[in-house]
Amino acid sequence: MKMEHTSISMVTGNPRGQSGTSKINIPNGKNKNDSFGFNEVLNKKSGWNVLIASLAEFLGTAVLIFVGCSGCLGSLGSQPPPFQVAFVFGFTVTLIIQSIGHISDAHINPAITIGSIVLGKKSLAVGIFYIFAQCAGAIVGYGFLKIVTPIDIMYATNHTGVDSFCVTQLNEKIHPIQGFLIELAATGVLMFMCSAVWDSRNEKNSDSIPIKFGLVIAGLCMVFGPHTGCSLNPARSLGPALWTGSWDKHWIYWLGPMTGAFIASVLYRWIFAEKLKSSVSSLPVKAEVNANSSQARTENGSSEYLIANKKENVMKNYKNKGKHS
Repeated sequence: MKMEHTSISMVTGNPRGQSGTSKINIPNGKNKNDSFGFNEVLNKKSGWNVLIASLAEFLGTAVLIFVGCSGCLGSLGSQPPPFQVAFVFGFTVTLIIQSIGHISDAHINPAITIGSIVLGKKSLAVGIFYIFAQCAGAIVGYGFLKIVTPIDIMYATNHTGVDSFCVTQLNEKIHPIQGFLIELAATGVLMFMCSAVWDSRNEKNSDSIPIKFGLVIAGLCMVFGPHTGCSLNPARSLGPALWTGSWDKHWIYWLGPMTGAFIASVLYRWIFAEKLKSSVSSLPVKAEVNANSSQARTENGSSEYLIANKKENVMKNYKNKGKHS
């Protein structure tokens, strides 16, 4: 939630921009005969790196669910305010990006991984590994929370019953289509930020990226939490739903974020990344440079010729004067 960090990016992504054929680091050195990236996974060296990165995604997502959902546990039997829950999830994202952003880009979110595939930051094969790791991490993270949390505390802080603790649920006043659009829009905003962070033109603004992402997550949760629970992350909704069996309108938390991330990444790649513009605009500059270089060489050559010719004339005049004398 290597934002090159390469890494957008969850969420998130690595603050450092990666060099590539375009301004947004679109594909970094993939084999043209391996458009899906399976050779990268099967290769011994790069495959090991993929496994390490996937393990980081697994642990990062587990921490997101364990710590984030722990923030939903109030004290003295009182339910924590939405403000508290929002900042707990936001600061947890900050922790994770700072910890594993340099290893896996800290996506910790299948929607962000989908966006990174669209942008060419990750191959399809690596993306599949990431998504499986993220979902598994969310399941393990919530399971560990259930192990260490007494049942009576879950009951005391959740008036609807323990079976729905930390489950993203649609507000009864919100229509499912509205909920879908809210998740789509909120995740789209997050994905757009990831795309911008991954853009090499944005390197000068890469300071404190983990904190920036944490605050964005907290802000989105405060705004949209009352509507849908503000999942933004299919894995975040999957873990609690699987353990509690609460699948009511669960499709919203997969289709909404995935669609939002896809749309945002497509828009950024084809409109704002300016891949063609950056490559075409460089041609006149190169042509002008070459023209100037040729002109300079011509001028230099002419100057040398004039100097040599002048020397020759001086010598002739000197010889003529000698003859006349």
